[in-house]
Amino acid sequence: MPVPPRPIDSTLHGATDYTVGALLMTAFPTLAGIGGTRSARQIRAAGAIHVGYSTITDYPLGIRRLLPYKAHLAIDALGALALAATPFVTGQWKRGPRSWAPHVGLCLFELSAVAMSDPTEKGAFHGDVDAVRKANMEDPRRKISTRAPAVTPASV
Repeated sequence: MPVPPRPIDSTLHGATDYTVGALLMTAFPTLAGIGGTRSARQIRAAGAIHVGYSTITDYPLGIRRLLPYKAHLAIDALGALALAATPFVTGQWKRGPRSWAPHVGLCLFELSAVAMSDPTEKGAFHGDVDAVRKANMEDPRRKISTRAPAVTPASV
């Protein structure tokens, strides 16, 4: 049975890297109700590190393409596990779920993003920006099938 393609290509992964990294450095700790805590500082640091190695990843949104994309995905997975382990290694888990739940939730989010990212740098999108642009410029009436009868408010 063929393996279905992973839906996140390297461009979308890069956009997610920068967006989530910026969110972790700014609003996430406050939104999670942990602003000003040790947990918030750890999550902000994780976001900054993530954005940092994203800038040197060899993918369409990389600035200085030094780090292979597959290595980036491996660092994503290891970093997610390290973030989840941090409150348990430091003992701050004893302060209650607010001190460890955000770390574990972010780990699960990151691991699912890695699992859905195509390491071949293709994904479902295949990076064909010109084909998408061309499809968007077509006459919308041509895209609608004329075989099915039109549904109007009166016929519903």
